[in-house]
Amino acid sequence: MSAALPIHAHAGSRPDEFAYWWNTAGEWVEPPNERRRGWSGMLRVRHRGELVYVKRQRNHLCHTLLHPLGWPTASREWFYLKRLKDLGIGTPTPLFHGTARSRDGVQSLLVTEELRGFQPLSAQTDLTWAQRGVLARELGRVLGTLHRARLQHSCLYDKHIMVRWRGNAPEVALIDLEKMRSRLSRYAAARHDLDQLGRHQDVWSSDEWSLLELSHAAKLAA
Repeated sequence: MSAALPIHAHAGSRPDEFAYWWNTAGEWVEPPNERRRGWSGMLRVRHRGELVYVKRQRNHLCHTLLHPLGWPTASREWFYLKRLKDLGIGTPTPLFHGTARSRDGVQSLLVTEELRGFQPLSAQTDLTWAQRGVLARELGRVLGTLHRARLQHSCLYDKHIMVRWRGNAPEVALIDLEKMRSRLSRYAAARHDLDQLGRHQDVWSSDEWSLLELSHAAKLAA
């Protein structure tokens, strides 16, 4: 592996921290996939007795108006993790982010804590009618908060919505923010994400889905 020269890292990190996370061993949760003329993969790593997730990339760039020459998608996700935290929306806690340039191109890392006790929306298959209603309203509130800020998840599948129950009260967290983007209109962001999620969820019937829509609309207009 060619030597890397760090060009950006999370404030407070040590100079050798990028090299540590780039080289540390773990279990591939998502083996490296080649796309965007580069590659990206996700490792599960045991670090100081805790599970963390390490997104490791090379030349995995997106192009935006603000970043016409390319923006590592791990950097994009880091940016939006902090943005959602400011909005009070649950996400994995970021531990480290950095980019480095080597002879092979731009390397990027994003390290996040495990979402303990959370399961994907796709696993919420044994809920009572009452629980499905409570979850629909809570997810509607969370997505309404997101869209009111004119943010669009852009990949809102049931596997990217995580749920943890505290008794009969659900907590919702959003993951996989690589494709998140700002929209000029909150309604454009909402229309895209709700249409997408509606096609990729099996938790609610059409009647129950209306509970999510009502909760979402109330938060969107607040």
